[in-house]
Amino acid sequence: MAAGSLYITGTVAGVLSMAVSAPVRGAHDPLAAAAEHPGAVVTGALLVLVMGLSLAFVPVVLFPVLRRVDEALAIGYLVVRGALETACYLVLALSWLLLAPVGEVVSAGPGTASPMGMRLGGLLFAADAVDAVLAVVFGCGAVLLYVLLYRSRLAPRWIAVWGLAAIAVYVVADLLAMYDVVGAGSTEQVLMLMPLAVQEMVLAVWMIARGFRSTAGASTAQPADEALVPA
Repeated sequence: MAAGSLYITGTVAGVLSMAVSAPVRGAHDPLAAAAEHPGAVVTGALLVLVMGLSLAFVPVVLFPVLRRVDEALAIGYLVVRGALETACYLVLALSWLLLAPVGEVVSAGPGTASPMGMRLGGLLFAADAVDAVLAVVFGCGAVLLYVLLYRSRLAPRWIAVWGLAAIAVYVVADLLAMYDVVGAGSTEQVLMLMPLAVQEMVLAVWMIARGFRSTAGASTAQPADEALVPA
């Protein structure tokens, strides 16, 4: 239940961060827009932190259950999603927080666009590159989780298979945006990201409604029962 709630909290915080920071991210000169709307920048950065911390605690909550399936994979999942992905979110939030103070110094003022402000603002956001790095790190962690779920039957196998297929499309979508094959935030990219977004919400609801505890107990008890059967 806790893991599902954390999944939903992180997803909602991520969506809200994009909505709150949209006026700045979509501006011709991000630094000038950040200087004009510092509250939106700070709120967006805080929401990114909420998203990152919420998602970081998912592997922490699931670790006691997943380690019974495969301790090495469970530790890998904990490190990748609990540490590496969180570090990426911290860097992203810090870069956002720099927009407003740097914008006050560098930008040509509200409603204007300076070449330096446009370039530096784009560098601080660096949405395409950051998303691509996050996608690779997130993808590695997701693959570890779905392999563990598939092997253990802690969740229905169709959810795990759906996740493995969707994460491949997710990573490709961010890489294509990084190389300007598709536009970042374009309809094409959003459509490629949607299968994983829906799958994660289905998994979150499953965690909240059913949980892993009873299934995990059954999966760990089975080998012991089989050991009692004479050869």
